[in-house]
Amino acid sequence: MMTFYRLIFILSFVFSSLIVNATNSVLIKIQEDTQLANDSDFEEEFENNKTSSDDFEEEKSSDNEFGENDFESDEFSEFDEVSDTEDINPKTNWNRFNWAIGILFATFIAGLFVRNEKTKKLRPVFLLAAVVILGFYRGGPGIISSFQNTVLFAIGVSWKWTAIVLFLGVVILTYFQGKVFCGWICYLGAVQEFLYIGKIKILQTEKAQKTMRIIRYVLLAAILIQLIITQSIEWSKIGPFKVIFNLYSPNITGYILLGVLLLSSLFIHRPFCKIVCPAGLIFGWVTKLPGAAILGIDNTSCAGCKTCNTSCQINAITRDDKTSHLDNQECIMCGDCMSDCKIKSIQPFRKGKKHQSQIVLKGIKKINLKN
Repeated sequence: MMTFYRLIFILSFVFSSLIVNATNSVLIKIQEDTQLANDSDFEEEFENNKTSSDDFEEEKSSDNEFGENDFESDEFSEFDEVSDTEDINPKTNWNRFNWAIGILFATFIAGLFVRNEKTKKLRPVFLLAAVVILGFYRGGPGIISSFQNTVLFAIGVSWKWTAIVLFLGVVILTYFQGKVFCGWICYLGAVQEFLYIGKIKILQTEKAQKTMRIIRYVLLAAILIQLIITQSIEWSKIGPFKVIFNLYSPNITGYILLGVLLLSSLFIHRPFCKIVCPAGLIFGWVTKLPGAAILGIDNTSCAGCKTCNTSCQINAITRDDKTSHLDNQECIMCGDCMSDCKIKSIQPFRKGKKHQSQIVLKGIKKINLKN
């Protein structure tokens, strides 16, 4: 089944490439025709001396209202990860707000579907839709961009409140439903998941997971320092996902990082999510709050087997020797472990004394809980 969705993903990428190239050709043709028309109008007006120099400049500006500069406006790049911090009172971008609300609604629906055995099977459909609609069609309404805009908003640099709705909304939904956005809606994670072969597995141990988490802490600190010092978003200049969906990078670094992402995604399940993504790291912190939605063990059953460990591709469940460890901070609520568990021992719960964010699985008679 996953092979079928990978095929659709590849076809979508090829089709989008053709669309982008065709669109660029059309835009170039329109610009050339517009330039020829403007030159012709200028020559006619110059010869007939019907307008003054000031009138001509005004008319030329009016003609260019929907010209090249308009494609660089906020209306056409509402999900661009470049933050315009120079505009103190920017115009409210309701288009961006509407898309954010739509994404949050889809996340809410996914949170309901993952809790039902029949609707769990629709996750690949959600992931494919995210890649096609949010990725290829929209060019990427980045959750990382929303996170960075939230930081700029918090330090008083940016006042684009519509840019922070997506990140804050996902934080709230994560508390009540778990990291469903990461597992079902995030087009960044979906791209990596469709590329993952799974034949050669590396970095599977619990120690490897901790090391990758430390790297994320370091990168998160670096991003925060950069945002505070420069007061601007620089990620868009090197972001590999933007290169995938827009087929362009302003510098060679973007193409290099894209190559690293594509290669590592073949052998590591969601490497960007596990090593780089600052938003996913923060969503993991949300699961540590009292009452947050997490996965736990039914107190009446647990065989202590490794079925859940085998089914967990994101390695939220790791196994050392004969012991499995479930870490909800890494869990993306994909639902695979719940579906594969034969006795349905793993279920969603609220974090509390009986169900902690980290659990050692040794069978029902030897379950140990750690804060």
